[in-house]
Amino acid sequence: MRGLTGNVRKIARSRDGGETWSEVVEDSNLIEPRCQGSIQMYTDARAHDKSRLLFSNPASLERKNMTVRLSYDEGRSWPVAKQLHAGPAAYSCLTVLPDLTAACLYERGESKAYEKITFARFSLGWLTDGRDAVAARRR
Repeated sequence: MRGLTGNVRKIARSRDGGETWSEVVEDSNLIEPRCQGSIQMYTDARAHDKSRLLFSNPASLERKNMTVRLSYDEGRSWPVAKQLHAGPAAYSCLTVLPDLTAACLYERGESKAYEKITFARFSLGWLTDGRDAVAARRR
């Protein structure tokens, strides 16, 4: 979640579908300028080979450096990160398309973060530099 203080993302976890939540803590790996970000389940271990979670935000103390991150452990760590845009950037929204490519709709610009809205479509292979690919779950 976006916090009112500090420059890292706040997180809380639920184990019961959102009925109750853990205490809010800071995730020092998710640096940000207090800006809206997006989180999206990419694959689920029930339907695919493993769970993967995507997160996007301006990974900087300023609204710039739009980055997509990948977690294999439900957001406890983010070992993969790839930059979508180095310059000014702000709000983003992630989705997973029917062909299992991912997409990020985000604000960006050359001098200000609000000059354009960009739709970036990418594969898991691009995000991981070819080190990961989605496989169907074996039954």
